[in-house]
Amino acid sequence: MKILFQGDSITDAFRKPEEINPAFQLGNGYAFLIAARLAMDHPNRPYQFINRGISGNAVQDLLARWQRDALDLSPDLLSLLIGVNDVGRRFQSKESMPDADVLSGYRQLLEQMRENNPRLRLILLEPYLLEVGEVTRERIAAIKPLQHGIAKMAAEFGAIYIPLQKLMDDALRRAPAAFWAYDGVHATHAGFQLIADAWLDAAKEKNYV
Repeated sequence: MKILFQGDSITDAFRKPEEINPAFQLGNGYAFLIAARLAMDHPNRPYQFINRGISGNAVQDLLARWQRDALDLSPDLLSLLIGVNDVGRRFQSKESMPDADVLSGYRQLLEQMRENNPRLRLILLEPYLLEVGEVTRERIAAIKPLQHGIAKMAAEFGAIYIPLQKLMDDALRRAPAAFWAYDGVHATHAGFQLIADAWLDAAKEKNYV
């Protein structure tokens, strides 16, 4: 079973594709933790884990490389976490796109994958933000339309949806925001474990892995 992790820096997590050791190719984040758990628990299953997250990517960046880094790989399961940079660019005086265009691009990603493999299993992770540093309440409010849109698409495409914003918000009862995402965006080791556990729980419940 081939599992492809796609997205931005939260998925990238400083992966090293040039390394021989497959562990280093997966980075230091949730993709590594998920792969480690599945491989250890099921050493006889033919899992193949691929991480193609790239730091700084937004939805349009994924579209530009989707053929090479997704369609050509023909995964059995696609795990996608994207959207935080689409919002972040609006607050960084960089070229950005309206929510409707971002969601339209997101839909294209899913449609192309399903056309390529009608039986493809999809896990869509909600982009999240926590109020730390430059991440203000205004920016957190700005990401909500994307969150709602992706949730609706998950239902439409029959995908598993991982509500990371609620996961992170609930975790604030246990420790401050920076404990889970040091800058409000990038997860710490504790935050990555939260994401990985939620992914594994949902995937196992649906017999995806």
